[in-house]
Amino acid sequence: MIKSSVYCVHCDTDYDIMVDPTDLKRWYDGELIQVALDYLTDDERELLMSGTCGKCWDKLFPED
Repeated sequence: MIKSSVYCVHCDTDYDIMVDPTDLKRWYDGELIQVALDYLTDDERELLMSGTCGKCWDKLFPED
């Protein structure tokens, strides 16, 4: 496992996420992120995909 530092583009916060480099490559190569990195939380996966942390996601898309 390696520590990957990921930046939220909305709140300017850095987050550290532990990932297996082999799994990260599987995702980069086209495997679905929820399959390749199934041990990450939904918020961690979203941060990797869009650069939006969970708190900012909730502010941008509040539940009805």
